[in-house]
Amino acid sequence: MNKKLSIAGLFTATTATLCLFSQAAVAETYTIQSGDSFFSIADQNGVDPYQLASDNGMTVSSLILPGQTIEVNGAAPASAAPVSSTDVSSDPSVNQNETDLSLNTAVNTYPVGQCTWGVKQLAGWAGDWWGNGGDWAVSASSQGYTVGSTPQAGSIICWTDGGYGHVAYVTEVSADGQIQVLEANYNDQQEINNYRGWFDPNNSVTSGEVSYIYPN
Repeated sequence: MNKKLSIAGLFTATTATLCLFSQAAVAETYTIQSGDSFFSIADQNGVDPYQLASDNGMTVSSLILPGQTIEVNGAAPASAAPVSSTDVSSDPSVNQNETDLSLNTAVNTYPVGQCTWGVKQLAGWAGDWWGNGGDWAVSASSQGYTVGSTPQAGSIICWTDGGYGHVAYVTEVSADGQIQVLEANYNDQQEINNYRGWFDPNNSVTSGEVSYIYPN
């Protein structure tokens, strides 16, 4: 005897299939706001920042600008190239001293390739005129930002070494206090990258007093 699927059963099965297809096919979009980074967006949406960047054809160090739209729950279509998202420091053919700053002028006032520029690229909420890396903690505090000694993902680490100092963007913190960062101008390497992996911020090649600037 052939078994026949009732009309009601067929409707239910078809509806369920369409619902599943719809859920799988639709990806949410997010419009970049001033001060956003892949880490802050990922934290808001409960996703991995590295995967979020990869899904949109970028890396966590790529430049994102207010008004740009990215996909949050799925990869962007291959034809949808990110707008002005290229990290200007990633092309080895670009002379860092002659880089066209048209992508950065409105959002980054620091010299291309410097540690301060690198952090500003990643943390748009950082101030525009905070000085050298070693000055950032004092400058941030004077503008109402909380500065402390506890590492936190999404914060800015600041070293004062008696000279220019150094800053980096904290991406991960381990239970034992080690951190991972993205930074520029580390050992004269001007591209934004994770050069150190896990390391102890209080006992590293970057010397001086350590403090952290937290986003408001």
